[in-house]
Amino acid sequence: MHLVRIAGFSAFLLTAPLVAQDKAADTSKQANPFDLSAVKNLIGTEGVPTADAVAALEQQSQAAMSAGDCKQAVELMDKYARKANALANLIASGLQPYYDASYDSRKGFSYSKLSSLIPAEKLANGYRAKRNHAMIMQAECFTKLGDTDKAVQTYFQVLNLTSIDDTEWWDRARNELYSLLGVK
Repeated sequence: MHLVRIAGFSAFLLTAPLVAQDKAADTSKQANPFDLSAVKNLIGTEGVPTADAVAALEQQSQAAMSAGDCKQAVELMDKYARKANALANLIASGLQPYYDASYDSRKGFSYSKLSSLIPAEKLANGYRAKRNHAMIMQAECFTKLGDTDKAVQTYFQVLNLTSIDDTEWWDRARNELYSLLGVK
C-alpha cells in the first residue's frame, strides 16, 4: 500500500490486485489479453453489478434481518455481499494502471491525476466494507439458525477481510467468533 497525502488528506492507494490470483494465472492472463474468464466469474450469472442493484439487495437483506427471517436473510446477505464485492472490484479496475505501474512511474504521476483516483478508491473500499458487514450479519444468522460450522467459517473469512479501521464490526465479528469457540 502507498500512503498518499493530498492537501492534508491521507489516503491509501492499494498496490495489490483485488482478485486473488497466483503467479501462473497472472502469467497466462498476460499471455492472452482476450481471456475474459476472470471478469465473467466476477460478474456471475446475474449480470453487471450496479450501485442500484447493490442498494436494493442491501434493503432486502436488512428487511429480512429486521423481520427476524434468518433463513431468507442468509441467502440475501450472500447475494448482497457478492454483488458489493464485484462492484468494488470493477470500480477498482479503473485504478489498475496505477496499481500495475512501477515505482518510478507512480513517483512521476501528477498531483492532480493522483487526487482524481482517491474518490474511486474510497468508493471501492466502501463497497468492500458493505460486503464485510453483510458477511458478519450472515454469520450471525448462521448462529441463530444453529449452523455453527458455517458461522465459524464465515467469521473466519470475513475477519481476514475486515479493515482495522472498522472497529465496531471487527469487534462484533471477533466477539461472536470467540463466543462460538468458547474462549475469552
